[in-house]
Amino acid sequence: MATVLYTLMAVTFEIIYQNLLHKVHNVPGTYWIARYLGLPFFHILLLTGFIYMSYPVLFGLESYNAEGLRILPTLSQLLNNKSGPTMQLINTLFVISVLLPLVPLIRQFMALILPLQAIAGSAVLYDWLAQYTGQNFSLFPGWYIAGLILLFSFVSELIARMLANVLSQWFNVQYHPHDIQKVVYKSSLLILQVPVLLLYTLNLK
Repeated sequence: MATVLYTLMAVTFEIIYQNLLHKVHNVPGTYWIARYLGLPFFHILLLTGFIYMSYPVLFGLESYNAEGLRILPTLSQLLNNKSGPTMQLINTLFVISVLLPLVPLIRQFMALILPLQAIAGSAVLYDWLAQYTGQNFSLFPGWYIAGLILLFSFVSELIARMLANVLSQWFNVQYHPHDIQKVVYKSSLLILQVPVLLLYTLNLK
């Protein structure tokens, strides 16, 4: 359910936001803010929403044991145990999304930005959970999994570009919407973060 809702929100958001960018592209200041600050901020909200909606299954955990007794805190309990946790999470991801493109090496591999945001967000939530329950934990899934995450990050980028090229041609013939290629590419890339994120979260110790 979390994946379905996230998919619907991602597609809807990209349609609305790309139309907004198209309308303000002649206003340099507004366009820059909307593209380089607003866009990553709303991507963060989407990813945070998915992480929250899919807790604790996101980490391969169950809330209840075989006897039906709750063994994990609810999301509400986990968040109430922290001071301003959601804003802390959003701030962390926002800094990542704004600063990473400034690094020359990362800027050449933009396919890493969204996976790193999603992984950082899930790592923060996992850290809160481990502290709440008093369990030992590691936020590094191992080099093999890290290599797979890197590989699938670039694969998801290629798939998103391929879908954008194929579907945008059909949509352009049918509907002639504004910047449909960007809509398909961005929404596809957001949706494809789910399997990349699961590679990380399901392999945490």
